[in-house]
Amino acid sequence: MSMNTNFQKIKELILKSNITLSEQVDLIELFAKAKDDELESVAEFFSQDISWVAKVSNNYKAKHAAMVTGDSGLWKKIIEEEKKELQKIEG
Repeated sequence: MSMNTNFQKIKELILKSNITLSEQVDLIELFAKAKDDELESVAEFFSQDISWVAKVSNNYKAKHAAMVTGDSGLWKKIIEEEKKELQKIEG
């Protein structure tokens, strides 16, 4: 009997999403580094609205670009956009 872990659920949702194969691999590798209990809320989130897979992927790519280039202004802008998005969700 195989257990369907949070990571497995996330992986399946990522693979069903409309992001590119390369983006799918990047996100799967990112989430593979986390402990499964830490992924419970992400699995729920992606299950409720699969469009969040693309949003998380875009955010991850932007953060990676900011980190690689050392662009602290871009990093701050990304964080501010995240805060706005979270405020919308929380109402």
